[in-house]
This record gives sequence, C-alpha cells and structure tokens, in this order.
Amino acid sequence: MTSIWGLVWACVSTSLGGTTVVFTRMIMTETTPLSLTFARYGIALIILFALFLLRKEFIKFSRKDLMGLSIIAIFMYAVFPFCFAQALEYTTAVRGGLIFGTMPLITMCLASIFRIEKMNFRKIIAVVMAIIGTSIVLGENVTPLAPDAIKGDIYMFLGMLSVSIFNVSARKYLVSYGNLAVMSYTMLVGVLLLLLLAINFEEPFNGALDFSINGWWLLALLSIPGGALMIYAWGEALKTITPTQATITVGLNPVTAICLAAILLGEPITTNVIFGFVFNFSAILLISYKKQTPTNIKSPA
Repeated sequence: MTSIWGLVWACVSTSLGGTTVVFTRMIMTETTPLSLTFARYGIALIILFALFLLRKEFIKFSRKDLMGLSIIAIFMYAVFPFCFAQALEYTTAVRGGLIFGTMPLITMCLASIFRIEKMNFRKIIAVVMAIIGTSIVLGENVTPLAPDAIKGDIYMFLGMLSVSIFNVSARKYLVSYGNLAVMSYTMLVGVLLLLLLAINFEEPFNGALDFSINGWWLLALLSIPGGALMIYAWGEALKTITPTQATITVGLNPVTAICLAAILLGEPITTNVIFGFVFNFSAILLISYKKQTPTNIKSPA
C-alpha cells in the first residue's frame, strides 16, 4: 500500500530540489562544478553523519552490499552533482528545472527493465501526465536564454539518468540498513571521489571556493536544506514507496524552480506554468491512488 508519509517526504525533497536549481545557477559565476559539489555535499555529509552518530545506530555492511553501495554512490553523489552543476553553468534555471521533470520517465523505464516494479496503465498515464506538464512549461522557452543551453540540457539529462539508477537500486539497502546509514556511506564515497577529481582538474583550495558573502549564503542553502534535508527526505521516501511513486513527485521540482526563478531572476510565471503545475500535481494524486478491495471475513465454523 502506498505510504502517504512516503509521498510527503518525496514532495519535500523534490521541492527543495527545485530551489537548488536556481541557487546553483546563481552561484556558478563564483566557482567551478567539481569544487562546488565537493563543498556542498561535504557539508551535507557532516550533518547527516552527525545525525547518524547521535542515533547510535552503528551498522555493519556486508562486503557484497558495500560494493553495491559504492557503485550507486558514484552515480548519485559524483556523476549527478557534477552534471547538475555543469548543466546550470550553460543552461537557465527554468530549463534545468524542467528537464529535471523527465526523471519519472527514466526511472520507470529502468525499473521496468530490471523488473523492480511492474508497469500498469495507471502508472503509465501518471508518468505521461507529469511529462506533459513539464513539456507545457518547456514550450515557453522557444528562444534559449543561454548561448550553450543545449549543452547544459544534455548534462542535466545525464544527471537525471544517474539519479534514476540510484532510485531503482537503493531501496533494498535502505530497507536493510536504514536511511542515515546508507546515505552517509554513499555520500562519503561520492564526496571523496569529488575531492580527488576537484584536486586533479580544478583548484578547490586555491580560488575556486573563494565566495562572496552572497556566495556563502547560497552555499549554505545548497548544503543544509538543499543538501542534508533534501537527501534525508529522499531516503525516507524510497524506504516506503516505489521508485516510480517517488520520482513522479519530481514534477514539483520545475514548478518550484520556476517560481523561485521568477522571484530571484525575474522570469515570468505564465499560463503555461500554471497548466504544467496542474498536470504534475494531478499525476502525483494518480500515482498515489490505489483502489481498495473489500476483504471477505469468514466467521468461524
């Protein structure tokens, strides 16, 4: 049975994800992709690891599961954040948020391929509605606002593919070991890899992280609500609902991104944006609906 709390956690996570699109777009003028993602997820890791220690839930992973967790960690906390930051160096916040909304379709396809969950007509309709809602808003961007927007769009799509791989693979680990343990370990693997890459290809300790006061505020927003809280909420969602049910709420991501972009970047909220929100929210309701069948109770003979 679909968990209402699971959907609530997913909605919280994806709404926060929408804010990170705008904040990342704003901060990219002061830093580089690998250095930013290392700093952002490094701070988030410290917070999550502290919560893990406070709970005193010391988990011992099996060797086999450590390997599996390390692999999906690379996709979620190294490939995705790099592609995400790189994308928003080239494309606009609105386009980035809208492409984020394609994740349900990618996750549905991967989950079906790996037989993690079965598709039915209702799920397909819900995912299609989410894609239509995103496409309606995407139609507003007839003329790209950035010269290399297509390049950024490709990076964002690759980032969504990486997140989808994590979505369809992480649930069994989350159920077995718990949210904080899995998220702390996978993030540790990703942060260490990001640090190595940043040192080799950028200068994280020699200018790439020299932010202005506004830049430090943006990094805090990206790391705490947009990092630790967003990741914790996503893990809680994946523990109780299926990958497609969780990622269908990604429809909230472009809506949040567009609203915040209107406030901070002056981009208009049009009729298409409103229609897109209606389609996406309707998809969330549809994917969470499950017809209840009456149970026949037999009296003892």
